[in-house]
Amino acid sequence: MLKIKWIIYTVIIGLIPIIIKLFIAVVSNNVTYEYCLNTNDFLTFSLVLNLTNINEIDGDNLIDANWKVSRIGVSIIMIVIIAAILGVINYAEVQNKNDININAIRLCCGLFAIGSFLFSYSIYNKLNHLRP
Repeated sequence: MLKIKWIIYTVIIGLIPIIIKLFIAVVSNNVTYEYCLNTNDFLTFSLVLNLTNINEIDGDNLIDANWKVSRIGVSIIMIVIIAAILGVINYAEVQNKNDININAIRLCCGLFAIGSFLFSYSIYNKLNHLRP
């Protein structure tokens, strides 16, 4: 049941901006792929997942302490990386810098979102088995 709630309340809600943009792309003739592959949407999705991981794990005293600390630590590291990427993106946008490869940033953000999803899924899969 916990995993189903996670999918509905966290994953689907976190994907709403991406889902809306994909819908707009389907019904519009003038939308570019840059619009649909917005780095901020992918990073926000990753942030939501990692913050949810910390929130869910931190309050549970039935989980093995080593497992708990390692998962929270990875989530914190991922949040720091996301913040750094957001800083680079904001710098590039504010300064109108062309020396940043935005396609590489998009790819990294997409891969990071997928990695965050898989990591979060593994956490909720384990929690789902611990809490019937």
